[in-house]
Amino acid sequence: MKKGYMLAAAVASLLTAQTAWAAAKGTVALKGATFTVADAVAYKTNDGVEVALLPAPFDRKAAAKDLKINDFDIMRIGKAHITLRIDADGSFSCINYSTGAGGGSTCNSDYAKGLSLTARTPQRVAGTFRLKADGDSADVTFDLPVESDVPRPGVALPADGGEPGAAVIAHFTAIEKNDFKALKATARPEQLAMIEAAEKSGEAKEMFKMMREMSPRKVKVTGGTVDGDAALVDFEGVEGGRTVKGIAECVRISGKWYMTGTSNR
Repeated sequence: MKKGYMLAAAVASLLTAQTAWAAAKGTVALKGATFTVADAVAYKTNDGVEVALLPAPFDRKAAAKDLKINDFDIMRIGKAHITLRIDADGSFSCINYSTGAGGGSTCNSDYAKGLSLTARTPQRVAGTFRLKADGDSADVTFDLPVESDVPRPGVALPADGGEPGAAVIAHFTAIEKNDFKALKATARPEQLAMIEAAEKSGEAKEMFKMMREMSPRKVKVTGGTVDGDAALVDFEGVEGGRTVKGIAECVRISGKWYMTGTSNR
């Protein structure tokens, strides 16, 4: 029984690896972005579809925070990668590239000659990108679902955000009311240690001032999701006289929820 289980697990592992590898494979050396393709993702844009060729697995969990995949998720990779910008009519001549230390966009008629699409539908894009010109080279095969909207892991929070939502409101309320003591009560253990160190060094007042300047007012929770001891809480507030929307990341430690950071939505 044990031997059979191990064999089945090994086969499943191989099949999983083959499926992932079949999505995209090949090599790229373009504008200083040199890497072996380990993953790829295709996503809709206003102008068509973009195919990002990546040197490492794409973090869909991070992308799911704002419920969609876009250029910002690709830029956060921080390593060399390229993105093929394919227009709605299937035409193509421009590439976004990053070396990990810098990057930009480049357009060249040779790129169009190198792309051969075997599928281009609203749900799927597949083909090859082969290039050898002006010191640039690529030899890539891809077959990808076209994504944009991505579900978050976990289950929906109630409209008020439940306990994670209460932690978010407590944090922003303390800042809005200029209540440093209340803010300390919302800080998770390692944050509290940093705050207390700032108090001892005399830097706490300036730190709190910066937090107030960078935080929205009149915050209200609009929903979110919870996945075990992690939650993403959607909120909106007022900053600089205009309505802003954001996502607060929360974590549960020893039964208590804390807000750990925010991002714009």
